[in-house]
Amino acid sequence: MPHDTNNQRTRVPSPLRSMVRAGLGIGAAGSLAFTIYTGTHNNSVLLMAMFVLWVLSPFVGLWFAERSAERAPHGMASAIRASALVIIVCSLGIYGVVAMQGPSHHAAFAFVAVPAASWLAIAPLLIAPRSVRR
Repeated sequence: MPHDTNNQRTRVPSPLRSMVRAGLGIGAAGSLAFTIYTGTHNNSVLLMAMFVLWVLSPFVGLWFAERSAERAPHGMASAIRASALVIIVCSLGIYGVVAMQGPSHHAAFAFVAVPAASWLAIAPLLIAPRSVRR
């Protein structure tokens, strides 16, 4: 790893890091679009706002995990970023399938369950870098 004149480590940007950062924006925007599209027949603004916040919350958690990966050892950082990409792709895939099926009574389940499952996967990504010292 390159060093600067102050003997402090400087990070070389990795393609995986760039993919995660782009994926966070694309994933959040896509999830937001699918949520709004699926909820177009819902008349409750409060319920839609709650769904939007809940669906977007894992992307905030992934952003914090990405930020903590910068301080993690290289192998752990790569694992965190790869896991984040899997969560992003799976979330978008599930939301896309549900949104394209059209309105139904079962559509809301995906928009409740996917963020909950995502948070279960994100929690270790947030904890792991804090438990390891460089």
